[in-house]
Amino acid sequence: MCMTRVRPILSFVVFLVIVTVLFYFYISPSSSIARGSGTVLSDNWWEGLNWIKNNTAECATIATYWDPGHFITGIARRPVVFDGASQGATRTLTLPGNATEEEIQAAAVIPQYRAERVRENGTEVTKVTTARIQDIATTLYTADEDTALRILSKYRNPGCDEMYYIASSDLIGKSVWWSYFATWTPVEKGVQYNYAILSLSQQRDIDLNTRLYIYPISTDQSILLVDANSTLTPLFQQGNLAPVRVERIVYFLPDGSGISRDVPDAEVKGLVWVDPSRQVVVFAPPQIADSLFTRLFFMNGQGLEHFQLVGNWGGELKLFRVTFD
Repeated sequence: MCMTRVRPILSFVVFLVIVTVLFYFYISPSSSIARGSGTVLSDNWWEGLNWIKNNTAECATIATYWDPGHFITGIARRPVVFDGASQGATRTLTLPGNATEEEIQAAAVIPQYRAERVRENGTEVTKVTTARIQDIATTLYTADEDTALRILSKYRNPGCDEMYYIASSDLIGKSVWWSYFATWTPVEKGVQYNYAILSLSQQRDIDLNTRLYIYPISTDQSILLVDANSTLTPLFQQGNLAPVRVERIVYFLPDGSGISRDVPDAEVKGLVWVDPSRQVVVFAPPQIADSLFTRLFFMNGQGLEHFQLVGNWGGELKLFRVTFD
């Protein structure tokens, strides 16, 4: 057989070997994982994003963390602050003239910014730049509603009266990242804070009017709930030591109304949020117990003046209208 005929055959055989290896070691496993993983976008997100598309102004900016940015622009057809392709993007505001340090700080809102005094078209201006990821992380982390509003105002579309903010369940686990970026500095970097999601392990009656619920944190630590005549008191127990009180609790009465209560003389700082079913509690450390995200997601915006709950899809996606007046 001549060499001119052998080479195409050998090339074809090599091609088949490569395709077979790719299929068995890469394509087939990837396909199996994809089939078993379900859709990336849940029904709650799908319904919520379509509601946004049909019920909000086309100019309305949707503010939230970067992860669902492409879904929001692709399905809801609304502009976002940033997305997966622009995590490192910045926001630059132009101030007229040679702005003072106080004016620069007021425009930046957050402590980390870059200011440049330049000339544009023969006019002196001051450009103030902040990182979008740190801006939005700060809105999630801050306990000051006014600070969040001032940051969000930088991202409003000119001439548009509408802006919305998404607090979603995935941001519970991602608190380690938004708290990190909110507290980041070039010198000290960021600090990560997280919520502890705890499941009920056992419950028992102490007397006719009192029931105890136990939610383990580790082998020797637990959050305890004492229900005395429908009034809940949160406790923290470590090992065989006597339980100590936790500072705050949020829970729900049988009629669906929410209760937020401070516990007098509590030894442990932080917040315990109780799911209405009492099957789950969430412990928020004091650094994020009063964060905007905690108040939006776990308390539906209770006590906030400028964030109005307009939609709740399965408890997974909560949409708030932001008012600046």
